[in-house]
Amino acid sequence: MALVLLYAFPMLKGNISSPLGLRYTLVRFFVYGFINFHLFYILTFAVYPLHARLGTARALLISFAVILGFCFLKYGAGHIWPDEILQLAIAMIGAKKSYHSFWSYLRISLQTGILVGFAAYAYYVFLMWRTGDRQSRRLELEAAAAGKQFAQMQVSTGLLLRKLKAIKSLLETEEKREKEGAEAILQLSELLRYMLYDKGVKLDKAPLDRELYYFNIYLKLHNRLFPGQQVSLHMTGPTTGRYVTPLLLQTAAEKLLARSDNGLPVMLKLEIGEDELALSSSAGISFLQRLAAWLPGTANMRRFKTPLYAGPA
Repeated sequence: MALVLLYAFPMLKGNISSPLGLRYTLVRFFVYGFINFHLFYILTFAVYPLHARLGTARALLISFAVILGFCFLKYGAGHIWPDEILQLAIAMIGAKKSYHSFWSYLRISLQTGILVGFAAYAYYVFLMWRTGDRQSRRLELEAAAAGKQFAQMQVSTGLLLRKLKAIKSLLETEEKREKEGAEAILQLSELLRYMLYDKGVKLDKAPLDRELYYFNIYLKLHNRLFPGQQVSLHMTGPTTGRYVTPLLLQTAAEKLLARSDNGLPVMLKLEIGEDELALSSSAGISFLQRLAAWLPGTANMRRFKTPLYAGPA
């Protein structure tokens, strides 16, 4: 109706001072625009969706019946305002008025109804395309999130399997089984509980201070299970009010420690900036690793960076 008003505004403005012209404009544009709008709406949202359930032939038959029904409605409106609708041409003063017959007006209104039907079908196709496109984007996002969670679980599983193997060898020693073995199992179970059930991990955005708490548990577990590679953590920067993607610190530390020489202590440096977190290792690396650092794409093999967020998702 807003489009009808916009289309009829010049004629409405020109005929505002003429009662005859104003009545002609209101009837021909607003009354018929109102009828055609409802025909458009019913076809788009009530008739065309029947195509999937009833088939093409029945849907076309129902569409034609609705258009024909609105033609009768328009002809009925023509009997209310015959001079504005059914009159063939505006008769001069004193001349006899001539009107459309039922069949001649039916042909004109049927042509208009078919045009409205085509416009409604085009809009219906557009709505189906937009809905399908929105659903495909939602499915793509869900698939990407599932893939990310799967990759994260795969990395975390590999990390835990390495720790489980070390705990198994620790439990085989009788003098270490009661104290160190029990402590290692408790620390590993706490890490497992965080990985599987924590709300921040499921939302893929955890508070930095909580992530650092479990990262310290991870480092204590590593030092207990691998006494030949003692790890210490030096941290700079504020931790409160920041959020980070969970479990990335453990994964990055595991990769950094795997590149370090065995038998030497390792210091991990954690630098917390305004919008970025960096984890680096100060341990020595072998000659082959130093040589590989000169290759393109491997210069930052001893440094890991991840963005920080100001608030939860």
